[in-house]
Amino acid sequence: MNETLKLGLVLLLVTAIAGGVLAGVNSVTAPVIAERQRQESFGALLEIFSEADDFLPIDEALLSEITSNNNFVTEVLEAKKGDETIGYAMKTKSGGYGGDIIIQLGINLDSTLAGIKVMQQSETPGLGSRIVDEPAFAASFAGKSFASGLSAVGSPSADNEVMALSGATVSTNGVLAGVNGAIEAFNSFLNN
Repeated sequence: MNETLKLGLVLLLVTAIAGGVLAGVNSVTAPVIAERQRQESFGALLEIFSEADDFLPIDEALLSEITSNNNFVTEVLEAKKGDETIGYAMKTKSGGYGGDIIIQLGINLDSTLAGIKVMQQSETPGLGSRIVDEPAFAASFAGKSFASGLSAVGSPSADNEVMALSGATVSTNGVLAGVNGAIEAFNSFLNN
């Protein structure tokens, strides 16, 4: 019994030390990781709104109202050029085949899409991952005008149609759900 107690105490000591080391490492790296994610997000915003010089958070009460009424939108920023608002940058989260798809997108004040960028996804490599790997997919969203949303088709020709990826229907629909969720939020809360 004494041997078992000794082994238990040694195991407890080893796990306590390991837990302490992990907590210490996390406290050092967490701010660095958060800053890197912020810079990546800002870089994506500048890709979408190349003429913008700043991105400011919208009023907390308005953001709370948007997120409580919309399952997709997680963040909304005003895209500014000087003192003028030129559009809204939104971050959405929707479901794909392999998990959540996080999208950064921009909506111009004239109800057109400035563009989209898939920030995070875990879709099947070579199939669903084409939402990131094929630049033509994201490019098919830029400049699209919308009244009530977009739809994906094989050969987009109308102003509310974007490129559908053959073999990646669930991933395409996941991106489309996030974008259409942002469009709905824009139409309901931001389009004055």
